[in-house]
Amino acid sequence: MKIALVLDGLQVGGVERVCLDYCKLLLDLGYKVTIFNLRPNLTALEKEIPEGVKIVHIPFSIWFTPERYTKLVKWNFIYKLVYFFAYIIFSCIDVVYKGYCKLRYKECRENFDFAVSFSSHFNDLTFVADHFIKAKNTVSWSHGAIYSYLLMSDGFINLYNKIKNIVVLVDDAQEEVLSYNQNLHLNIYKLYNPSFVKSRPVDNNKVEELKRKYGKFILMVSRFKYPHKDQPTVIRAFDDFITNYKLNTNLVFIGDGPDKDQSEKIANNLSSNVRKRIHFLGTKLDVQNYYSAAYVLVHASVAGEGLPTIMIEAMNYGIPEVVTDSKTGPREILGDNQYGLLCKVQNPKDMSKKLFKLFSDENLYKHYQSIERERVKDFSPKVIEKKLDYILKDINKRGEKAK
Repeated sequence: MKIALVLDGLQVGGVERVCLDYCKLLLDLGYKVTIFNLRPNLTALEKEIPEGVKIVHIPFSIWFTPERYTKLVKWNFIYKLVYFFAYIIFSCIDVVYKGYCKLRYKECRENFDFAVSFSSHFNDLTFVADHFIKAKNTVSWSHGAIYSYLLMSDGFINLYNKIKNIVVLVDDAQEEVLSYNQNLHLNIYKLYNPSFVKSRPVDNNKVEELKRKYGKFILMVSRFKYPHKDQPTVIRAFDDFITNYKLNTNLVFIGDGPDKDQSEKIANNLSSNVRKRIHFLGTKLDVQNYYSAAYVLVHASVAGEGLPTIMIEAMNYGIPEVVTDSKTGPREILGDNQYGLLCKVQNPKDMSKKLFKLFSDENLYKHYQSIERERVKDFSPKVIEKKLDYILKDINKRGEKAK
């Protein structure tokens, strides 16, 4: 069987890495996999695509998707008119461009069993929903709960209704969404992301070097993009942690992004004793070495972000976690402080207090190390592969019945 995975770029990011993990599972299940990259200028992760996966570059900007402008109707009358004309104009443009793609790219003329909008952005959703690819079944991979997308724009409702089959990471508020949007007739499947991080080789010499350099350090691995990632709260929590609890440790940030400068400015305004302990190391492709060396993982978000891959990866290395209780995802992974410590959103003092618990209570630290090993089994590739196989077969069966 053949499956097309449509992405809004192959930059270094959580969604893109998850897609490559699913490529491995799909290849194991015997699928022929083709990735359609709708932003050909973003190719940083292409070198990590598993052997056997085909890559096709077709430019398709989010600005040319009609549903991108749906939220304009919530403004005033003028914007309603703007939306009306924008929808007509871009719908016509897309019809013409789809015809061009069918002529220009032979992959758009191939017959696929599944076309999957994997980034769940307006361009890849439109690409799948409007059948730029010939496919028996269409699927949207929503990296979170459905309600979080519908809060952003009603355009997602229109695209989901075309696609029908939706895979979610969490089902928070799902029943409420469906009851208040009775025009939505969807087949919804819940599936966690698999974690392959343990298959990456660890450089023990590098791990020991990191421990010597940073001691029992606190680690955050995330893109700097507020409010989906909240490094400022982590920096302020670390300031409180060092100032009030007087512990000798360091804070290490892995990642880059548009808001990195702002976080560095916040750090630069702290006392020299605290600032010298905060390290911005940029993007690291050997993140497994940092997981192996770290003492505690922190993760913070304001807006919520689905099911944070970083949290699952860190669990594979037995690192206790302190994570903001943001919507959605952290509580899905950690439960009610069952597998790690949740702290209040945008509350540095509460995060600092939870960090001190782990640093000061050795029994609690070892408890979370032990119990994480059980929780992480739910995200193992073998478990996820079996569920993925069932979902695809069920979608295919539903599709055949509907004919």
